[in-house]
Amino acid sequence: MLKKIGMLFMVILLSTVSNSQEKIDRTKPPKPGPESKVKFPSYYEKTLPNGLKVIVIENHEQPIVYVSFVVKSGSTYDGELPGLASVTAELLTKGTKTRSATQIAEEIDFVGGSLNATASWDATNVSVLVLKKYLGVGVDILQDVVLNPTFPEEEIERVRTQRLASIKQSKAEAGYLAGVRFSKELFAGHPYANESGGNEESIQKMKRDDLVKFYQTHFIPNNSFIIFAGDITPSEALPLVEKYFGGWKKGKNPHKEFQTVKDVNQTKVVIVDKPGAVQSAIRIGHLGIDRKNKDYVKVYTLNTLLGGYFNSRINMNLRETHGYTYGASSFFDARIYPGPFIVSADVRNEVTDSSIAEVIKELKRIIDEPVPEDELKMAKDYIVGSFPLQIETPAQVASRVMTIEIYGLPKDFYDRFREEVKKITAKDIQETARKYLHPDKLLIVVSGNSKQIKPVLEKFGPVVVYDADGNKIE
Repeated sequence: MLKKIGMLFMVILLSTVSNSQEKIDRTKPPKPGPESKVKFPSYYEKTLPNGLKVIVIENHEQPIVYVSFVVKSGSTYDGELPGLASVTAELLTKGTKTRSATQIAEEIDFVGGSLNATASWDATNVSVLVLKKYLGVGVDILQDVVLNPTFPEEEIERVRTQRLASIKQSKAEAGYLAGVRFSKELFAGHPYANESGGNEESIQKMKRDDLVKFYQTHFIPNNSFIIFAGDITPSEALPLVEKYFGGWKKGKNPHKEFQTVKDVNQTKVVIVDKPGAVQSAIRIGHLGIDRKNKDYVKVYTLNTLLGGYFNSRINMNLRETHGYTYGASSFFDARIYPGPFIVSADVRNEVTDSSIAEVIKELKRIIDEPVPEDELKMAKDYIVGSFPLQIETPAQVASRVMTIEIYGLPKDFYDRFREEVKKITAKDIQETARKYLHPDKLLIVVSGNSKQIKPVLEKFGPVVVYDADGNKIE
């Protein structure tokens, strides 16, 4: 009996599949569904007398609260010790005046929460995620690591050992070496030239006093803001902030101006030698834009077309047309100061020069030729359609609001984002490409086997070779 039922089920299933195959033309991609009606949430904000800004983003769909404490200083302020902000952030959660690293970890684990501390170029972020009923526990731990870190010597040594091991391992990776050298060449004399995670020399030299000084200089209420996102209201959040952070005293504004970086004035080729390597890690680019640039949305759309998603020109060219790589991409890393524009790909040694030539060709093509309407529409649909997926969770929304606060963007930036993308024309793309892409003045950095690739790269410009430790090879 069961056997007969099973056979009948298979017949029905095969019939259904057969009928569906007859109705669907699989030679054509499915039509996109209707656009999601999503609006970037509004939010409450208030600044305490000590300068600490409080932001509350309500989302009562789930009983969780994400709290992000942000200091508006990051790796840009590392000074002579690259990695200082990053190491300081990591050590915040490794011991306070009342809790050891183990106690901190156990207390947050006990309530099923998570605690993280990281530093980017422009900010340091300490965040906690907890169920609503454990919000008091989460905020108590958060304020403790923010206000009372002790930077224990034994934890500093542990972090030092881990960092040095990680750096040593990374120096065996061509992509890491190419990225480090690209930054050093493009941003010489500017903090962006440093390794934000530190290098062997800086990690060895870093002392507890350096961490304490960085913390005392930058961790002040008038250089910080705190975001609550999730199942919480302003009337619930404000008393918590006033209780834990209201008595925190103002400090001296730590921000300062850094020199303007001069862009590449002629194409330059740099090789980081990896003897015996069978692949080349390519990084091509020049100076990009800062985050407040008025053309940011146009540049973002331009980059999506060029190398910002799977169907982008550079990826289709190098991966699909020529089979040079598994993937190639480009991005504008917009920071407080202009960051880099970078095209990256890992390719076989024998096609290193051909890959670079194809990238340059694509940079010139998007400048010289208007983008076809169907190609532009596909890229815009991708941006507009994927945006709702990027603001689904309280943490994702908080991340966007964090960007607004750090870079001083209009409060409605993300509310207008999709409509601004829709308005972009092929003419806008071409004008933006002409303004922000410079295929005749490129920094080309390749980490690979210099003996094999140097002769074929000289066609692009003067070649300089370094070893993995940054020493120039004559």
